[in-house]
Amino acid sequence: MNLLQIVFCVLTATLIVYSSLINLLEPRLPQFLSRVFRYGKFAVPGKSVFAVEVPKAWFKHFYILAVVEYICFMGLLSLVYFAGMAVPPQINSILNTLCGPDRIARCGKHNVYLAACLLTTQVFRRFYDTQKVSVFGEQSKMNLSHYVVGHLHYLGTILAVLCEAPEFAYTSESHKQLNLITTSISDKISVLIFLCAWKHQHILGNLRKNEDGDVVSNGYKIPQGDWFKYLSCPPHQTAEIIMYSCVTWILWYNVSWFFIFTWVLVNQVETILLSHWWYKEKFDDFPKERKALIPFLY
Repeated sequence: MNLLQIVFCVLTATLIVYSSLINLLEPRLPQFLSRVFRYGKFAVPGKSVFAVEVPKAWFKHFYILAVVEYICFMGLLSLVYFAGMAVPPQINSILNTLCGPDRIARCGKHNVYLAACLLTTQVFRRFYDTQKVSVFGEQSKMNLSHYVVGHLHYLGTILAVLCEAPEFAYTSESHKQLNLITTSISDKISVLIFLCAWKHQHILGNLRKNEDGDVVSNGYKIPQGDWFKYLSCPPHQTAEIIMYSCVTWILWYNVSWFFIFTWVLVNQVETILLSHWWYKEKFDDFPKERKALIPFLY
């Protein structure tokens, strides 16, 4: 395992252990442990001297920085793949340090570039959502650790793609050609599914706005319509899982990317469960037929 894989493996393992404790043994845990883990609508009320917290509205910072990172990422990929520019030695040095010098490109250039385009699309969408659509409660907080990990995540996705990308790692002749026209049918299907999931991410923010788009409430309401007929958190968490699954299929032979996907999957599933349980606890009229993870089943 390289350093990048170890970092995301540790993050995932920590989240699994921590979320298991919260889900199964929370009444027996010290409150500050719950406060570190929970944020937003399912945060522990009151103040804690042990937890360093920041406004949840700082989620916006993730995407401001991520947009800059992804513009540089796409610019670098485009110059290397289309203009024939050599990979800058500084980039190779960073990748060698974080991912090892014996890296091998297992995906084709078209897979890498296609995945990069999809991820960039999602980052720009989330940037727009956090700036124009999402409404963050004035009192809503999150632990500083969530803030740090959020920044680490998007940089990690870029590094995971690059560290096993053709030209950025040892590249066989079969992976040196770039032809987006000959993309496989399965990759094209993945793109369509990704775009379908990408489309369903506006409802929650609009619950706090009137018809003119003005914020009229900082409170929470039960979302209705669209995928909410079947699941508690489809526009954000469920759609995010679907989109990352599609990127994973396109980057199927990229080992480092699987560590990113596993991290995203565990993180989103836990958020889905906490949100589902919170809605059931807070709203007596919460639809009984609405499930957490799998429509009609669970």
